[in-house]
Amino acid sequence: MKVRISVILVVIFLMVLFLSIEQGHFSKSILQSKDENFDRDGYLQEDKSIMLSMGNESTNIESSQPLDIANFLSSKKFHDFSLRFSSPRKMSEFLENIDNKGLRLLSSLTQISTARLRVVDPALASRALQEDDSISRLEINQPIYQPREPRLSEKMNSSKFVQTVGESLGLDQERLDWGRGVTLAVLDSGVDFSHPSLSHVDHEQISLVQSIESVGRANGHGTAISSIIAGITEDFQGVAPSAKILSIQVLDEQGVGDVFTLAEAIVTAVDKGSEVINLSLGGDTPSSVLHSAIKYASSKGVLMVAASGNDGFRGVSYPARYEEVIGVGALDSDERVAYFSNYGEGIDIVAPGVGILSAWTEDEYTLFDGTSSAAAVVTGALVSEISRSQGVSTSQIKDLILKLTNEIDKPGFDESSGNGALNLNRVIHRNTADYNDGAVVGYYFPPENLKNLGSSGTVPFTVTVQNQGTSWINSMNLNVEYRGLSKNYFFSNLSPGQTRSEQLFIEVGKGKEGFEIRSSLELYDQVDKNPRNNLRSSKLKLPSR
Repeated sequence: MKVRISVILVVIFLMVLFLSIEQGHFSKSILQSKDENFDRDGYLQEDKSIMLSMGNESTNIESSQPLDIANFLSSKKFHDFSLRFSSPRKMSEFLENIDNKGLRLLSSLTQISTARLRVVDPALASRALQEDDSISRLEINQPIYQPREPRLSEKMNSSKFVQTVGESLGLDQERLDWGRGVTLAVLDSGVDFSHPSLSHVDHEQISLVQSIESVGRANGHGTAISSIIAGITEDFQGVAPSAKILSIQVLDEQGVGDVFTLAEAIVTAVDKGSEVINLSLGGDTPSSVLHSAIKYASSKGVLMVAASGNDGFRGVSYPARYEEVIGVGALDSDERVAYFSNYGEGIDIVAPGVGILSAWTEDEYTLFDGTSSAAAVVTGALVSEISRSQGVSTSQIKDLILKLTNEIDKPGFDESSGNGALNLNRVIHRNTADYNDGAVVGYYFPPENLKNLGSSGTVPFTVTVQNQGTSWINSMNLNVEYRGLSKNYFFSNLSPGQTRSEQLFIEVGKGKEGFEIRSSLELYDQVDKNPRNNLRSSKLKLPSR
C-alpha cells in the first residue's frame, strides 16, 4: 500500500545521508520519486509516494517523528538544491512569497514541477518545508563535466592518421542537403559560429551559464562537436551540413556544469522544437532532476545522444546510462572499440571517435579523440536520416540506427559496443536493391581461453565476416594468412546483417611474441559497394601472464 510521507521525513532522512556522506559512507544524497508519467500537455502527473535512493538501493520509509532541522538546513549543501512538487500548481503556490519562507528561488521548471532553491534563513525554511505536504523530493544539485581528453601521449599513439567524419563512415561527398529542415540542440560549452566551418549554419544561441569570464578550451569543445555534425570546409563536411543548431551553453570555461542547468537546457531544447539533443558531457552519479527532464524530452519524441565517457573503465556516465538516451562509445582508427571508451550498462552503439578532423577555437582545427566526438557522429547520423525520411517517426529512425549496425570482433550485443558500430550507409540504402557489402569484422579470443596460459599448446580464436549490405550475398571467399599459413573459406547465401565465423589456432609461444594476420574477402559475381572493409591486417598478441 502506498504511504503518504510528510516532508519532515524527507529532511530527516537526508540528514542521515548527509552525515553519512561527511563520514565517507555514501557518495550522494538523492531523494527521488517513483516512475513518472506525463499528461497530454507534457506536464508531469502528480506523484503519490516518495522513494528514497541511496546509491544502488531504494527504500520506502514510514515515520512521524518530529525533528528541529534548522541547524541542518544551514549547511552549505543547501546553497544549491531542488524541490520536486506533486504538480505545477502546487509548486506555484509554494513559490508565492518565497522570500518569507527563508528560501531564494534560483530557477524553476514547470514542465517537471521542480524548483531550484537556496536556503537563506534555516529557521524559516525548516518551518516552510514541514508545513507543505506537496513536496515529493529534495535533491542536492550535482556537477556534470565535459569528458576528460585523452592525454597528449595517448592522442599521439591513437591518432594514426587524419580522417574526416565522412571518410570514417564512408559517406557520399554529395550531402550538402543532409539535415535540411531539422533542428538539433548542442548542450555543451557554447559554439563559435564565426568559425569558417560553421559560418553557414542557421543557428540560435542561448547561455545558461552565469559566470563566463573568458573563452577557454571548453568553448572549443562545443565548436568541435557542432563541426562534426554540420561543418563545411574545403577539406571536410559534417554528417548533416544543412541542419539548424540550437546551442545551449551549460558548461563553463573549465568544462563544468550542474544537473539542474542541464535539465533546464533539455527542457528548453524540447520546447524550442529540437528533434535531437547532443549531450557530449556527463557525471558519475544519477540525478532524478536530470532524469525527469530526459523523460519529458522522450515523451515529446525527442532523441537524445550522450557520450559514455573517456575513462576507459566499466561505468557509463550519466545521462548516457539512462534507458531513454542513446549511449555512445568510441571506435579507433582500426574500427575497434577505443581503449579509453567507457563500457557497461548504457552502451547502445559505437562510432568513430579517434583522429576526427574538427573545428576548434580561433579558426583552428584539431584531431578530436573521445566519446564526445563519437556521440556527435551518431547525432549527425540521426539528423541526416530524419531529414531524408519524411513520415518516419524519430523512434523508428532510432531503431534503424541501432539495428543496422556492424559487428565488432564478436557477433552479438556486448557491453563494449552495444548493438555494434554505426553504419549509416546500411540505413540509407535499406530499401536499395543490390547494395552489396561484404566485410571482414575482426578477430576474437574468448576470454576463458586466455586464462592460465602455459608455455606450450595452442589457443583457438575466430575470424568473422558479415554481410553489411542490404541484399543477399550469393557467394564469397575469405583468405586468411598468418604464421606462414594461408587458409581459404567459402561462404554462400548470407542474408543482410548475417555473420559467419571460422576458428583458427595459434601456438601459445608464438602468440605471446605477437603475430601478423591478414584477411581479405572477395565477392563472386556481385559488385561490392564498400571494398575498403574487405581487407583487415592486424598484429595480435596473447597476454604474457
